[in-house]
Amino acid sequence: MMVREMTHADLEYMKEHSINPKLPQGMAVNYMFALEHEGELMLICGFRSIVPETAWAWLDLTESAPKYMITIYRFMKNLMQDFAEDNGIHRYQAFVRDIPEHIRLVEHLGFELESLMKEFYGNEDAFMYRKLIQWDS
Repeated sequence: MMVREMTHADLEYMKEHSINPKLPQGMAVNYMFALEHEGELMLICGFRSIVPETAWAWLDLTESAPKYMITIYRFMKNLMQDFAEDNGIHRYQAFVRDIPEHIRLVEHLGFELESLMKEFYGNEDAFMYRKLIQWDS
């Protein structure tokens, strides 16, 4: 036997040959975006499939981003909604350190606190947030 990195072809093969009937069908395992303004990077963000209906959502802001937070909030809310509808996502999850600015960010994006994750960052706890998606259609 041999261990190697998984490829996109492996995912395609598993769609037809897996014993798990719920493998992701229309969504990339990792989907990543960058938002820039006038050539300056504002944020990177993405989604990672957990099961077909649930994805991790993550983002990271640059130092310039706070000047454009209203626009960034709108972008992220629209992106999450559109991505959910296009890919069958009903639930997003995000983990957050106990930092007030980070908590405000995810809560402003519509995430709700779900649980405490003990020792998530080694000796440091984190919070699990979730956002349930209501589709427009």
